[in-house]
Amino acid sequence: MKIAVLLAAVLCASVFAVSARADAPPNLFDGAGVFIDNPGNLPGPWGLVTALEENHFTWIAFHVNNGLVQSDVPGDWIDLFRAHGIAVGGWGYEDGKPLIEAVLADLAVRRYGLDFFIADAESPYEQTKRLHGWARSKTFVNTFRSLEPTLPAALTTYGAATAPWVLPIDYASWRDARFDLLPQAYYNQFPKSYRPDMTVAHSLRAGWPLDRVHPVIGVYRKYAAANYVPLLTGLGTRGFSVFLADQATAADYAALEPLAAAASG
Repeated sequence: MKIAVLLAAVLCASVFAVSARADAPPNLFDGAGVFIDNPGNLPGPWGLVTALEENHFTWIAFHVNNGLVQSDVPGDWIDLFRAHGIAVGGWGYEDGKPLIEAVLADLAVRRYGLDFFIADAESPYEQTKRLHGWARSKTFVNTFRSLEPTLPAALTTYGAATAPWVLPIDYASWRDARFDLLPQAYYNQFPKSYRPDMTVAHSLRAGWPLDRVHPVIGVYRKYAAANYVPLLTGLGTRGFSVFLADQATAADYAALEPLAAAASG
């Protein structure tokens, strides 16, 4: 009953919300981007916006929901990044209530006028003997696309299963709903299976065309982004992103500048 009441309230709010979203290019994920978890982890937006602009990064995604818990995004941060030509989007960790979470994603898009949305769908969306999440993908994308039929959107999830296997997620539902794929190439944490070339190979096994695959590299735990430069070269993909702005440094963005410039050129 409580869920039904919450859903009704959220749906009503989404109908009356006014979107101030800027026009986003259809190939937004072909550029270089960055995820941010909590703006409070940084002293302010100025150093980050300078690093992104100077090194040809074209988008930033703010954490807007963690399951049913919504996060606030500072309006002055959004205005500053937009003023410097950087597209502003949101990302949310989806925690097993796909219909409500898709509506919450739409509310964030409308509230902040976001240019795009990235859904982080991991174990709750897997189908195994213990997990029963296969149907959640279709529920999320159908709900989201009913509210945001044309918004650029992407799925980010686990990087790879060991060849020749594919992770038990309903990738087809996301792909058919015009979501790009941002596989988590967290080589810094999982060097045996999350190397960028392995994540791209897994994406192809899962049915994604190469031009819709854009790796996310793990730049956290004091792991230098420069280590990824040779690993991203020659993949045949276009565009990549960095997780996580909260821990990346100006030197990390500078090391990735040649790749970011090529992606945005």
